[in-house]
Amino acid sequence: MSHGSTGGEGTLSTADRRILQHLAASGVDYPALIASNTGLHVPLVERRCEALEAAGLIEPVTGEVLYRVTEHGRQVARSEF
Repeated sequence: MSHGSTGGEGTLSTADRRILQHLAASGVDYPALIASNTGLHVPLVERRCEALEAAGLIEPVTGEVLYRVTEHGRQVARSEF
């Protein structure tokens, strides 16, 4: 799967699923800590978080770009695992 796909539940990349799973478990986290906890590179996490936010699967919590998973994101994550 490409890193650029977030069009629907069946089109999430491996990185997207790892980010959603981490946020579903942790509540909220910074992109750098998401990267550290998922084994992904920070620039990839930052790009994917922007795409996941645009798709309504995660949302920023503060102006410091602290993300959490949305209810829709939880539903997608559950269907992916």
